[in-house]
Amino acid sequence: MYYIVLGVQCVIITLLFVECWVVFKNWKGVLHSYLFLACVSMLVNSTGYLFELLARTEEAYFTALRLSYLGRAWISFSLLLFILELTRIRVPRIVKSLLAVYNVITYFIIITTKITGLYYKKTSFYIRGRFPVFLHENGIWHDINDGMLVICIFLGLTVLAISWCREKNPMAKGSIFAVAGAILVVGGTTVIQIFKPIPLAKVYDTTMVGFYFGSVLMFIAIFKYKLLDAETLAREYVIDELSEGIIAVNEKGDVNFSNVPALSLFPDLIKEPREVVNTIRNAVDAGEPLRLKDRIYTPESNILYRNGVAIGTIYALADDTEHYRYMEELEEQKKLADDANKAKSAFLANMSHEIRTPINAVLGMDEMILRESTEKEILSYAGDIRTAGNTLLSLINDILDFSKIEEGRMEILPTQYELSSLISDIVNMIRERADKKGLRLEINVDSDIPHLLHGDAIRIKQVALNLLTNAVKYTDEGEVRLKVSFSKQEDEAILLGFMISDTGIGMKEEDMDRLFSPFSRIEEKRNRSIEGTGLGMSIVRQLLTLMDSELTVKSVYGEGSEFFFEIRQGVVKWEPIGDYSARFAEEASERVEYRELFHAPDADILVVDDTEVNLSVIRNLLKRTQIRIDTALSGQEALEKAAGKDYDIIFIDHMMPEMDGIETLHRLKESGSPDSTVYIVLTANAVSGARQRYLAEGFEDYVSKPVDGVRLEKLLKRYLPADKVRAAEPDGEPEAAEEQEAGHAGYKPLPEWLADTPELDLRQGIICCGSEEGYLSVLGVFHQTAKSKAGEIDRLFEEGDIENYTVKVHALKSSARIIGAASLSEMAK
Repeated sequence: MYYIVLGVQCVIITLLFVECWVVFKNWKGVLHSYLFLACVSMLVNSTGYLFELLARTEEAYFTALRLSYLGRAWISFSLLLFILELTRIRVPRIVKSLLAVYNVITYFIIITTKITGLYYKKTSFYIRGRFPVFLHENGIWHDINDGMLVICIFLGLTVLAISWCREKNPMAKGSIFAVAGAILVVGGTTVIQIFKPIPLAKVYDTTMVGFYFGSVLMFIAIFKYKLLDAETLAREYVIDELSEGIIAVNEKGDVNFSNVPALSLFPDLIKEPREVVNTIRNAVDAGEPLRLKDRIYTPESNILYRNGVAIGTIYALADDTEHYRYMEELEEQKKLADDANKAKSAFLANMSHEIRTPINAVLGMDEMILRESTEKEILSYAGDIRTAGNTLLSLINDILDFSKIEEGRMEILPTQYELSSLISDIVNMIRERADKKGLRLEINVDSDIPHLLHGDAIRIKQVALNLLTNAVKYTDEGEVRLKVSFSKQEDEAILLGFMISDTGIGMKEEDMDRLFSPFSRIEEKRNRSIEGTGLGMSIVRQLLTLMDSELTVKSVYGEGSEFFFEIRQGVVKWEPIGDYSARFAEEASERVEYRELFHAPDADILVVDDTEVNLSVIRNLLKRTQIRIDTALSGQEALEKAAGKDYDIIFIDHMMPEMDGIETLHRLKESGSPDSTVYIVLTANAVSGARQRYLAEGFEDYVSKPVDGVRLEKLLKRYLPADKVRAAEPDGEPEAAEEQEAGHAGYKPLPEWLADTPELDLRQGIICCGSEEGYLSVLGVFHQTAKSKAGEIDRLFEEGDIENYTVKVHALKSSARIIGAASLSEMAK
């Protein structure tokens, strides 16, 4: 029996040696390292046990025991790590280090047990037949180590069982099953050796038999199921190391494979694989991401082909969380930018109304001074007011135009126009500026240019005026030149060219790139006394881009600049413009005395506005035309007056309390007013799209504040019935006008007590109203309406009607400012 045991032990050692050699020859990675360590540990343990069987003294037995435990201490450690690596469970390095330290401590305790008694308390040795017998009483560490062995065996078998259930590959399942069998045999014989339930275990270490059968099963896993196949292992490792979840589905819809990231994302993949696959497939079809565990994944699918035949589908889930978060942040930033842009547009709309309303009053009254005064000093002051007012309007228009271009609402609207009228408008608008600075204004127009063209005359005029205005601004002496030329393109089109040059300050080469930057001005410190927003050149470039043109710039610092652009224009008639330059040279530079365009004593118009001052401006602007003018301070009053009289034209302000201008228009039309009545909106709303909105609501035309007297008369002449309009008398003043002027003969100066009223700034009031007489008239109107308006404001506030309350206070702000009540105006603001 003894020699049979020795033979079996030699066979076990031989098998383990061969297993170590096979693993070593196929060593490719971490998995092989743990398996090789396990095989070497079992080989050393088995060799040491062979020497134990051959020992005849206690000293020889202990020496063999030390060799045996040198391997035995590492068997459970290496096998557990091998199983965890095989089942793709990542073990933290700190855990591996702690297990290694534990095994070193265990071996140290074993070899010093005769001194410490921690592993064996009492020992004895004798020979029974040929078998050496080593009797001992377990120390505390022996029990601890036995417990650790049982835990490792149980944990390893549990992990293998779970992995076997999850695995879909038949080859991999077989490999796991063989390894589990080997571990089960080794673990079973280890448990028998610990608890010794059979007599053989008292004289023979049954784990040796476990090593034998375990080695056989391990060989089956290695050779039959390709446990050490490098290609298969490499493929599995690479797929598992991917951050993407990978799921392979066959043509029947069954899941054949899934990597570790996929199992982590979809724990239900084992229990309900088809439901998980359907979820992924639906997301792919919809082109939508999947949100899993606070992360965002983009699903993709690729069909697998073998010999041209589809055999399944691979689904991949890429972690695109950072990308989507970045896009969400961009979307949030875009939303904030859009909100800011809307707020800016609303602000511009309000500012347009806020600023244009008082300018309307100032310029309207100023126009009356220019028409009626004969004193040179007063006319000079009034001219300065008009220039400053027009400059302010120009700044406002620049800001509004830039806003329109930013929002993509600026449109090019080609119409038929006369080139001579366009040039005249440009010259008339710039001549006064040039004269005031003592600059020569040279106009050179090619006499062969076709007179009647088709294009957007308004935008061309805007570009040319911007360039000419800048030329005058930045030129202190010398001249400003405008040259208009053309080149024929085809039978129905020309390239219309404009060249604007000056003898001004010029620009440095390094400043040229900043020329078109919005809100940026070249040499700001040097030119800080020159008014402007810094938007003009930016608007010019963008308008030219909309008209398929560009601006060419040449400049010499300290000598002057030259700007040139060409725009394609349609030709309506080839009749030449003639010698425009000669006509310009002959024109007088003196101020032309105002004369009304027509008389219409039989015409009736109604002007609806909730601010009395605006009504007064319209009356004064039109008084020489002899038109019969009625006024209404609200939409309701307009309905009442229109019900009892047929008006030729009704002007309606937009922003009014209770019933705004649009609602008033609709109700007037519904009330059965004559079809011949023309409705024109009168408003300070000059933002992008306002004109189109009003025309769409049913107005025939649009007049923006401040109202230009000449344009207003031209508008009236166009819309009034022809039989009610007659030419103005060429000589002398009309009778009606004379009667109106005669009515002023009894005018008295301002009462002295007004000067003692600290709440009123008389000088400011007179400036706003144009004269002492006008101021006294407006102040009387304000006094007559103050009590009722104050009561109405209080009532609206108490009733919570904030919308109409705001409109009324808004009107109070303007009217208080006009009479010089600055404190009241500021409170209303």
